[in-house]
Amino acid sequence: MATEGVGARLKAARKLAGVTQVWLESRIGYTLSMIKKVEQGSKPASAAFVAESARALGINPATLYGTNGREVVAEPSQDSASIAELRTALDLFDDPRPEGRPLTLAAIDRKLSTVAEDVLRLRLGAAARDLPALLHHLYVLAERPDHKGEQARALLHDAYRLTATVAGRFRQTDLAAIASERHVQIAESTGDPLRVSISKYHRSRRYLQNGDFSAGLRLLERARENVGSNTAGKAVTVQLDLCAAMLAARSGDVVQADGYLEEARSLSTEFRLPEAPYHGVDASMTNILAHWCAAPVENYDGTEAVRRAAEVEIEDPHRPERVGHHHIDMARAWVLHGDRRHALKQLNMARRVAPNTTRHHPAVRETVLAMANADHRATDSLAGFAQWAHIKV
Repeated sequence: MATEGVGARLKAARKLAGVTQVWLESRIGYTLSMIKKVEQGSKPASAAFVAESARALGINPATLYGTNGREVVAEPSQDSASIAELRTALDLFDDPRPEGRPLTLAAIDRKLSTVAEDVLRLRLGAAARDLPALLHHLYVLAERPDHKGEQARALLHDAYRLTATVAGRFRQTDLAAIASERHVQIAESTGDPLRVSISKYHRSRRYLQNGDFSAGLRLLERARENVGSNTAGKAVTVQLDLCAAMLAARSGDVVQADGYLEEARSLSTEFRLPEAPYHGVDASMTNILAHWCAAPVENYDGTEAVRRAAEVEIEDPHRPERVGHHHIDMARAWVLHGDRRHALKQLNMARRVAPNTTRHHPAVRETVLAMANADHRATDSLAGFAQWAHIKV
């Protein structure tokens, strides 16, 4: 029987707080039966369940997931060294140390485009190695009072956003939080209203993770005030709709979630979808369809998620993380639907497409543990996957 997972940690945290399952039921949007099943390990905890439970108990969701950033970069390696340099670069915003000849804005822009492509293709180590030097050069250029300074601040906004993404993927949550705060603060001084909306979109994801869904939806409504009707504005609106759909789905409002998803699909027919994300905003059909399939899973409706996935084909070599995340969601859906063989198939598909993301994703751990508990023993194939993902079953 699997003994590690959200259920065991929730039970321990609840007892430490001196509260009952009935008390927890009164403070989150889930039934007593669901709480019992999660604590017993027979149902995988959804992200919304974790967020609301953590919020009720006054703890961080990461505590229930048992995630540890040191697992990712603890061993001496090129990646751990790059993260250390990135941490130093963020700290030296008021004492920059650019090396070599000064870089032009055009050169920095080209390099940031490469970093953005690396992030999209999950070449995270390469992105982490390139960002520190760019930050040092941009700190100097962003201080200029003229139009060049404004352009530099726009590029610094990109650099901060990419730093937050890279740090988050390496589970360096403190580093990601600092970079996120920086790009939110600098957005107003970039001369681009869309960047303000983009930063609000990223802020809303914190509410998504922490279970404050209504506040996240209000923030996204304010973000819409800065978008126009041009192609870039429509692309940003699509991303706002997708995040709003997840917030609505996790709050339990399925109809509202599907409304946002329908608006995103409708908008996508009005303009040519960008091949590459606009400043990290992904308005691709791959992203839209993946969200459409994932929304029911947030409400433990695995059957509807499976039905939706059967109607679409989500393959995109340019977006391995998005595709990998789709397979992770569908693994959860198949467990809820009652077919663990198909769930394992989806996990292995995620492993092939985005191995690092799959290995470290908390939803994967919960799905594997639920499958092991349901069978009361791990099959050889499940045990093999669990061993690869460092999950004890």
